[in-house]
Amino acid sequence: MRAATVHLARFLAALALAWASGHASAQTNTMGVVSATLASAPSCISYRVTGVCFFLRCTPFGCTVETSIRVSHYMPDVVVSTFNDQYIHPWRDVGGAVSTIGDRIGSAMLSTPLDASGNTGEAKQSTAEPTTNKNADAIGNPVVLVNNVGTNLVVPGVSELMNFPSTLPQIMREWATAPASLITNVPSEVVGWMTNPSTLLNTVTGASNLVGGMMPDIGSMSPTASSTGNQSSFQGQLQQFKTMLDGAAASGGDNDLLCPSSADAFGVYFQSDADSYFWRSMIPLDLLYVGSWLPGYREVSQTGGLTTWGSIYPRQGQLVQQHPVKASAVFAKRVSTIILNPAQPHIYSRLRGKSPRSYVWFAQVADPKFSMVYPLPSGCTTFGENDSVSLVSYGDGRTTPTNGHVWNMWTRYECCKRKTEIFLFAVP
Repeated sequence: MRAATVHLARFLAALALAWASGHASAQTNTMGVVSATLASAPSCISYRVTGVCFFLRCTPFGCTVETSIRVSHYMPDVVVSTFNDQYIHPWRDVGGAVSTIGDRIGSAMLSTPLDASGNTGEAKQSTAEPTTNKNADAIGNPVVLVNNVGTNLVVPGVSELMNFPSTLPQIMREWATAPASLITNVPSEVVGWMTNPSTLLNTVTGASNLVGGMMPDIGSMSPTASSTGNQSSFQGQLQQFKTMLDGAAASGGDNDLLCPSSADAFGVYFQSDADSYFWRSMIPLDLLYVGSWLPGYREVSQTGGLTTWGSIYPRQGQLVQQHPVKASAVFAKRVSTIILNPAQPHIYSRLRGKSPRSYVWFAQVADPKFSMVYPLPSGCTTFGENDSVSLVSYGDGRTTPTNGHVWNMWTRYECCKRKTEIFLFAVP
């Protein structure tokens, strides 16, 4: 009886969320992104003191040991959006402007107008669709303006793609541990890339050359994002976020120790139309990964096996998933594995630690977790809950008229302030 009561409560809650979602605006804006970040911050920052750092200071009169505390916390580095086309981008003022440029770039690359990602939006909501197609982008959250070491104009590029062939030995080691029969399913073109690295290098170089001609347009993405989103009206909300961060630090025992974010506000780390060769599987390099062929391997799952969500690989804009919120979550996870890792077979800019010398670092842009920004702000969660026997699915009540969703990707930082140039050790 108690279990039935819990299920009924969850079902009624889902109905309430569904009503709220149905009456919400079909898009959000920069103010909404900042507000949602503020709302989710208490459950996401996770500020804690993790130890003490020791430094040596020497003068002509002798040496002394100085200390600073070591802390860990999360920052909402990147906003990940999933959507059908630029006209109904859920982050309308920033993402919509960037997506318009991306659509132009993708159309030029493929020499054909893009098809709105096979639009699985408003026109088809009346029927259940086993396959979902979506665009996606990853743009620096404006709130990091309060806690970073400088903002650059970040745009996707080919430098990481050019390094992709260097990862082939690692990929082959992964195949060595996979079932031997799995390779029989792999297309001959992909096997050719595995067995002939020069063919892979030629493919990557050819794609890079084609994208190179689009770089002037790609380069306009970040200035467009910053000019459309950097409104003076959200300065007050940025200050609220800064106050919240300072409060978290004060509760940990040091009112000014926060590790600066490595993200660049309004920087464009990924835009799927600019990545059309790979996101739309025109050049399916992601098929080189075992995870693209082995069911249950590299799933979006909390249990490490098959769930009702989907697989991370291949990292493309197509997914077998009927629930639009789960589909969006899987796409967001795919994007995160692209931008957080080096030498991936995509057109992107890697989100990497900036390592200012005034800090000693133990973690940067690590252990990503997500909170929903739109349509309903939520606290941080780990995707992949097994809800197959539940009355309601994850995301029920959080669908949107256009099946567009926005997430914050929070990443963990751990550091201590440098007291001198000579760092001795940290405890623990």
